[in-house]
Amino acid sequence: MQLLSWNVRGLGGMEKRREVRLLVAETRPHILCLQETKLPVFHDSVCASLWGISNHAYSFRSSVGASGGLLTMWDCSEVEVWSTVSQEHVIIIHVYAPCEVRAKKELWASLSIRLQ
Repeated sequence: MQLLSWNVRGLGGMEKRREVRLLVAETRPHILCLQETKLPVFHDSVCASLWGISNHAYSFRSSVGASGGLLTMWDCSEVEVWSTVSQEHVIIIHVYAPCEVRAKKELWASLSIRLQ
Protein backbone atom coordinates (compact mmCIF):
# COMPACT_ATOMS: atom_id res chain seq x y z
CA MET A 1 0.00 0.00 0.00
CA GLN A 2 1.37 3.38 -1.04
CA LEU A 3 0.68 6.12 1.52
CA LEU A 4 1.90 9.66 0.88
CA SER A 5 1.73 12.48 3.43
CA TRP A 6 2.77 16.09 2.76
CA ASN A 7 2.53 19.45 4.52
CA VAL A 8 1.72 21.50 1.43
CA ARG A 9 1.73 24.89 3.21
CA GLY A 10 -1.16 26.13 1.10
CA LEU A 11 -3.08 24.65 -1.80
CA GLY A 12 -4.73 27.79 -3.12
CA GLY A 13 -2.23 28.56 -5.88
CA MET A 14 -2.14 26.81 -9.24
CA GLU A 15 1.60 26.14 -8.97
CA LYS A 16 1.19 24.16 -5.74
CA ARG A 17 -1.73 22.22 -7.20
CA ARG A 18 0.43 21.40 -10.23
CA GLU A 19 3.16 20.11 -7.89
CA VAL A 20 0.66 17.84 -6.12
CA ARG A 21 -0.71 16.61 -9.45
CA LEU A 22 2.82 15.74 -10.68
CA LEU A 23 3.65 13.99 -7.41
CA VAL A 24 0.46 11.92 -7.62
CA ALA A 25 1.19 11.03 -11.25
CA GLU A 26 4.77 9.98 -10.40
CA THR A 27 4.15 8.03 -7.19
CA ARG A 28 0.58 6.77 -7.74
CA PRO A 29 -0.26 6.60 -4.02
CA HIS A 30 -3.20 4.58 -2.77
CA ILE A 31 -3.80 7.20 -0.06
CA LEU A 32 -2.69 10.85 -0.11
CA CYS A 33 -2.79 12.97 3.06
CA LEU A 34 -2.25 16.73 2.73
CA GLN A 35 -1.85 19.03 5.73
CA GLU A 36 -2.07 22.83 5.88
CA THR A 37 -4.17 23.19 2.73
CA LYS A 38 -5.29 26.60 4.04
CA LEU A 39 -8.53 26.15 2.10
CA PRO A 40 -11.82 27.16 3.76
CA VAL A 41 -13.84 25.18 1.16
CA PHE A 42 -13.05 22.35 -1.22
CA HIS A 43 -14.76 21.28 -4.44
CA ASP A 44 -14.86 18.00 -6.36
CA SER A 45 -13.26 19.73 -9.33
CA VAL A 46 -10.15 20.58 -7.26
CA CYS A 47 -9.87 16.96 -6.14
CA ALA A 48 -10.12 15.77 -9.74
CA SER A 49 -7.45 18.28 -10.80
CA LEU A 50 -5.11 16.92 -8.10
CA TRP A 51 -5.82 13.20 -8.47
CA GLY A 52 -6.59 12.87 -12.15
CA ILE A 53 -9.39 10.96 -13.82
CA SER A 54 -8.97 7.65 -12.00
CA ASN A 55 -11.59 6.48 -9.53
CA HIS A 56 -11.01 8.42 -6.32
CA ALA A 57 -12.73 9.81 -3.24
CA TYR A 58 -11.74 12.24 -0.50
CA SER A 59 -12.40 13.65 2.94
CA PHE A 60 -11.77 17.32 3.71
CA ARG A 61 -11.41 19.45 6.85
CA SER A 62 -11.53 23.20 6.23
CA SER A 63 -8.93 25.63 7.47
CA VAL A 64 -9.56 28.06 10.31
CA GLY A 65 -8.57 31.45 9.03
CA ALA A 66 -5.17 31.25 7.35
CA SER A 67 -4.06 28.05 9.06
CA GLY A 68 -4.91 24.38 9.02
CA GLY A 69 -6.93 22.48 6.50
CA LEU A 70 -6.68 18.74 5.84
CA LEU A 71 -7.32 16.70 2.73
CA THR A 72 -7.17 12.92 2.45
CA MET A 73 -7.72 11.34 -0.98
CA TRP A 74 -7.66 7.70 -1.95
CA ASP A 75 -7.80 5.43 -4.97
CA CYS A 76 -11.16 3.64 -4.77
CA SER A 77 -9.92 0.76 -6.93
CA GLU A 78 -7.16 -0.01 -4.39
CA VAL A 79 -8.56 1.10 -1.02
CA GLU A 80 -11.97 0.29 0.41
CA VAL A 81 -12.89 3.09 2.82
CA TRP A 82 -15.83 2.20 5.03
CA SER A 83 -16.20 5.57 6.75
CA THR A 84 -14.46 8.86 7.46
CA VAL A 85 -14.52 11.10 10.51
CA SER A 86 -13.33 14.69 10.53
CA GLN A 87 -12.44 16.27 13.86
CA GLU A 88 -10.31 19.24 14.81
CA HIS A 89 -6.74 18.59 13.57
CA VAL A 90 -7.46 15.08 12.23
CA ILE A 91 -9.22 13.10 9.52
CA ILE A 92 -9.73 9.44 10.30
CA ILE A 93 -10.51 6.96 7.54
CA HIS A 94 -11.69 3.46 8.31
CA VAL A 95 -10.31 1.16 5.63
CA TYR A 96 -10.93 -2.49 4.98
CA ALA A 97 -7.97 -4.64 5.99
CA PRO A 98 -7.29 -8.26 5.05
CA CYS A 99 -8.60 -11.00 7.33
CA GLU A 100 -5.58 -13.29 7.04
CA VAL A 101 -3.14 -12.79 9.94
CA ARG A 102 -0.01 -12.67 7.76
CA ALA A 103 -1.60 -10.16 5.37
CA LYS A 104 -2.72 -7.98 8.31
CA LYS A 105 0.81 -7.95 9.75
CA GLU A 106 2.25 -6.95 6.37
CA LEU A 107 -0.31 -4.16 5.98
CA TRP A 108 0.33 -2.68 9.43
CA ALA A 109 4.09 -3.00 9.10
CA SER A 110 3.91 -1.14 5.79
CA LEU A 111 1.67 1.59 7.25
CA SER A 112 3.85 1.97 10.35
CA ILE A 113 6.99 2.48 8.28
CA ARG A 114 5.31 5.12 6.13
CA LEU A 115 3.83 6.95 9.10
CA GLN A 116 7.19 7.17 10.87
